Amino acid sequence: MLVAREYADVAHLENPNVIERILSASRAEKVAYVSALLTSGLPRLAFAGPKVAFTAMAVEVLTDFGKEVSEWIKRGVFPEDFSGRPSGYQTWVELLQEIDTNPTDADRLKAMKAMFLAANRIDASDGQSILAYQLFAIAKKLSSGELLLLRASTQIQGTSPEPIQTWLAKVANAVGHGLTALVEVHERVLVDYHLFLPRLDQYLTVPVINGRLTDLGRAFVRNLEQYEAETQR
Repeated sequence: MLVAREYADVAHLENPNVIERILSASRAEKVAYVSALLTSGLPRLAFAGPKVAFTAMAVEVLTDFGKEVSEWIKRGVFPEDFSGRPSGYQTWVELLQEIDTNPTDADRLKAMKAMFLAANRIDASDGQSILAYQLFAIAKKLSSGELLLLRASTQIQGTSPEPIQTWLAKVANAVGHGLTALVEVHERVLVDYHLFLPRLDQYLTVPVINGRLTDLGRAFVRNLEQYEAETQR
């Protein structure tokens, strides 16, 4: 169990050993840790800046995440040393911050965990780790709607550009809500982050090769698929 002097390290997420102990602790220990932190006489640390799991939902998410990491380590796809590469370790810090501050957005957390895994895999080169961290930074900014659109677009494949209204209707149906206007809202964000190819012919058609994904978008989806495969084993 953590001792009082370690709360400052955890609040600023500067100590990999403390992070490791939090992830490997039982759910009961995490709840006790949260309670102790909030009553430890460190309210300045508890309510200013990054912190770890101050809500029951965050504790639950953190517990599940710890189980995933333990399983990856056991299978040899993930290093035991949490410090790892600089770009990989940064994903640890930012992912724990996201779990603390916004544990309700399951789709974004899933995307961030996928990029986190890609950045820290034992077999990842330095270049792959750096790319995964850049994709991690993009994942942090995407909403559930944008992530759903990204995956749904891969169902619409072709070799020739399609009229924009045809494409919007197909994707809206693939996503499930059937609202083309909402698809357009999320489409603009994905184009801005260079995950989607832009519209063509004065915005009248869209390219559908590779589901309209750019090379960056394909790398993003690949990491998502790899994460899903690892969690389903």
